[in-house]
Amino acid sequence: MSPRDLVDDSVTADLQVLTRMAALVTGLPNAYVTLADPEHPPVRGQEESYCSAALREDDMLVVEDVRADERTQAIAARRLDSKIVTYAGALIKTDDGLKLGTLCITDDVTRPLSEEQLQVLRGLARQAMNLLSLRQTKKELTAALAAMTRLATVDDLTGVLNRRAFMQEAERLLKLVARQCGSLSIAILDVDHFKKVNDTHGHAAGDRVLKDVAQTLRSGLRESDLVGRIGGEEFAIALPFTQPQDAMKRLQQLRLRVAGQSSEGVRVTISGGLSEVSALRADIGETLKHADAALYLAKSAGRNQILAAHAELPARPVPLEA
Repeated sequence: MSPRDLVDDSVTADLQVLTRMAALVTGLPNAYVTLADPEHPPVRGQEESYCSAALREDDMLVVEDVRADERTQAIAARRLDSKIVTYAGALIKTDDGLKLGTLCITDDVTRPLSEEQLQVLRGLARQAMNLLSLRQTKKELTAALAAMTRLATVDDLTGVLNRRAFMQEAERLLKLVARQCGSLSIAILDVDHFKKVNDTHGHAAGDRVLKDVAQTLRSGLRESDLVGRIGGEEFAIALPFTQPQDAMKRLQQLRLRVAGQSSEGVRVTISGGLSEVSALRADIGETLKHADAALYLAKSAGRNQILAAHAELPARPVPLEA
C-alpha cells in the first residue's frame, strides 16, 4: 500500500501539528511532510526534489546551502525559482527500514542547524511514522472485521446470504413491514434433481450450477429483496411490501430465467413454494414452513413450478429425491 493511501483528514491534521512543531522548535520558517510514491518514483535528473534526494540517505539529509552541496546542487540548478537555501529532511521509515517519506524544514537563507535541532526533527519524524502506523493498523483491523463479517453472513460458494444471516435480515424486514402495515412474501426455491447433477457431472459442475442459480436469483430481484442459501441446493427469498400475487409473478420470471440458461452444459430447473407473513403467522420460521410445504407439493406435482401455500399447513408429502 502506498503511504499516501494512509492519509485521511485526521492524519493530515495531526501531520500539520507536527510540521508546526518542527518549525517552532528549529526556528526555520517552513516545514512539511512529503510521502513517497513507490509506484511512481521520481526519475533522477527530471522531477527529482530535495525530498527524493533525502530518501537516498540512511538517516537524514542536512544541507546548509543546497546550491553548494554536491547532493543537491543539480536540483537547485534546475529549480532557479525555488526559495530553498537551507534544507533538512528526516526520514519517515518503518522499523524494518522501509522509507515512507520525509519530514522537512527549509529556509531561504543559509542557516546552520545544531545537533539538538536535528534530534528534535528526527523525533518528530518518528512521531509521523507512528501516526501512519496507527492508521495502517486501523485499516487492517477494519478490513479484517469486514472479512469476518462477510464470513459470518455470506455463503462462501454462492455469495448470497447464509441461512443465519437470511433469518436475521428477514426478521428485520418483518419489523419494518409490520410498522407500515405492509406485506412480506417468503419463498423457498430448490434446484430440481440436484443429486443427479452431482452424480452425472461431478461436484465441480454442481457448484457451478449453484453459483449460476444464485446469480440469476440475485440479478432478478430488487435491491430491497433478500436472497439466501439456506440448505445444500435450497434458496430462500424475502420480498418486502409485495403481495403474494405479485411475488408469484416475480418468482415465475426467475424460474423461467433459470430454466433458460445453461451452466457448463448442464440445464437445470427449480421448484418453489411461496407463503406470506400474515397476522395468523407473523413469524419467519412458520412462514418458511408453509413455503417449504408448498415446495414439496410442487416437487411431487412434477417439479419446475412454483406453488403458493394455503392458509393452513398442508400435509407434508413423503420427501422426494432432490
